[in-house]
Amino acid sequence: MTTPQTIKPMQVMVHGRVEASRNHEGVRYTRIITPAPDAYSRPQTVEVRSKAPFGAKGDEVKVVCQLGGYTRKPFDFKDKATGEIFKVTPVDMTLDAVDA
Repeated sequence: MTTPQTIKPMQVMVHGRVEASRNHEGVRYTRIITPAPDAYSRPQTVEVRSKAPFGAKGDEVKVVCQLGGYTRKPFDFKDKATGEIFKVTPVDMTLDAVDA
C-alpha cells in the first residue's frame, strides 16, 4: 500500500510486523505488532481494518490509517477510597487503512 507524503488531521502512520489477519463480512482485520520504543518496553499491538489485504503474516508494513472511535455503554464505578460513584463511558478507537 502506498503512503501519501503528508498525514492529514486524524490520520496516523502505523509501522510494524503483521502478526495475523482475518476477514469478516467483507472487511479485512490485520493485527500489527509495532517495534518496542526501547529495550525495556513492550511492543504495542494494533488492529487495522481495510478493504483488501496489505501484507502477509511476518511482513513489515507501513500503512496510513484514519483514526476513529465510538463510545460504549456507560457503567457506574465506585471509588474505593471515597465511596463516590462515577459514571464511566468507555471509548474504543478504530484504525482504518487509507486507500492510496
